[in-house]
Amino acid sequence: MDITIRPATDADADECGRICYEGFRAVNERHGFPAIFPSAEIAARRVAGFIRHPAVFGIVAAGGREGRIVGFNFLSERDPIRAIGPIVVDPAVQERGIGRRLMEAALDRARGARGVRLLQEAYNVQSLSLYAALGFEARELFVVMTGAPTSTPPPPDWQIRPLTEADMQECASLHGRIHGYPRTNELHDALATGTPVVAIRGERVRAYMTSPANWLANHGIGETDEDVRALLLGAARIMKDPLSFLLPIRRAALFRWCLAQGLRTIRPMMLMTIGEYRDPQQAYFPSVLY
Repeated sequence: MDITIRPATDADADECGRICYEGFRAVNERHGFPAIFPSAEIAARRVAGFIRHPAVFGIVAAGGREGRIVGFNFLSERDPIRAIGPIVVDPAVQERGIGRRLMEAALDRARGARGVRLLQEAYNVQSLSLYAALGFEARELFVVMTGAPTSTPPPPDWQIRPLTEADMQECASLHGRIHGYPRTNELHDALATGTPVVAIRGERVRAYMTSPANWLANHGIGETDEDVRALLLGAARIMKDPLSFLLPIRRAALFRWCLAQGLRTIRPMMLMTIGEYRDPQQAYFPSVLY
C-alpha cells in the first residue's frame, strides 16, 4: 500500500476516532488491560480537540486509491518540551512501517526543539522497540492510579481549591524548578476547562493537578510526598468522579500510601524522551507526579 503523510483536518476526526478506539482496544485486549477509550465517539472528540488546537501539529497516514486514513499522530508544540501522541495505526494494517513513518514525520517537525517526550504503554513491546530505535530513551515507569482515597480531609493548615489565574505563575515556577522547563501554555489550556486543583500551605503553592479525574489530560507535580497526599485528599473532595492520575512507582512510599487508601493500579506507562531531560530525583525537589 502506498502511504501519504498529510496534515490532519476536521473532516478526519471521526475516522481517526474510530482508529484510535479500535487501535488502543486491540492492544489492551491482547495484553489483558481495560480499554483506554470507552467508545469511538469519545475518542473522536479527543482527536478533534487536537486537530483544532492551533499549537498541536496533527498528521494522518492515508493510503490506497481513495486515500483511506490508516493512522495518525500528534505533536504538541505548546511548551518548550514537545509532546508526541496519541499515535495510532489501524489494526488492519499494522506492522507495515506506517507507525515509523508517522513518528519520523513528527520528529522532523520537532527538529530544533529542546526535547521531545511521549508516554508509551509499557506492555506494548512493539511500540517500545520502535521508539527506542528512533532515539528515545526510557526514563521513568509510571502506573495509572484510580479511585477515591479513604482518609479524612487534609490537615486544616492546607488549602485545597480550584486553581485560578492568580496561581499560574507559581505553578509554572514549581514545574520549572523540578523539571527545568515550564508547561505554562498547557496549564492555561487546562484552566479553560475549570478542572485544575492546587494545594497551598503557608501561602505558597506546594502541588497542583490539571485534570485530577482524567489521567489522559492530567499532569501534576508536588514538592514532597506529603504535599501530594494533601493534594489527592483535597482533590477527591472537589471532583465528582474518582481520581485518575499517573504516579512514578519509584516513589515507593507514596505508591504504598495510595494502595492503602484503596486506589487501584490500572496500567503501566513508560515515559520516553529525546533531547533535554532532567531527572526529577536530581532536582531541587523530588517530582512525585508527572
